Amino acid sequence: MKLKYLTFVTGLIVILLTISSCSGGKKADKETVVGEASKIEVSISGMTCTGCEQTVQSSVAKLDGIMSVKASFTTGNAVIEYFPGLVDSLKIKEAISKSGYTVKKFSAVQPE
Repeated sequence: MKLKYLTFVTGLIVILLTISSCSGGKKADKETVVGEASKIEVSISGMTCTGCEQTVQSSVAKLDGIMSVKASFTTGNAVIEYFPGLVDSLKIKEAISKSGYTVKKFSAVQPE
C-alpha cells in the first residue's frame, strides 16, 4: 500500500514539474509585453570610421528587445528598431555611452 502511494505521489510531482516547465516562464511574459516594434534615429558624436559603426551596432544589438541597428559614421546617426516593452531609450543611450560615444538626441522615425 505504501509503495503504491509513494509511486502515485512521485508520478504526480513529475507531472506538475513537467507542466510548470512547459509554461514558458519569463519568456511567455516577454511575448505578451513585446507588442509592436518602434524605430528611432539616434544622433551620435564621436564615430569616425566603420569600426566605430560596428562598435555601436554590436553594443546596442546585445540588449534584449533590439530588432536591428544600423549605424553610419558619415551621417553620425544610428537607426534602431526595438520593442519598447523590452528595452527603452535610456538603456540604448547607456549602451552607446559605454561603448565610448555620445548620444546627442533621439528622434522617432515615422513608419513607411
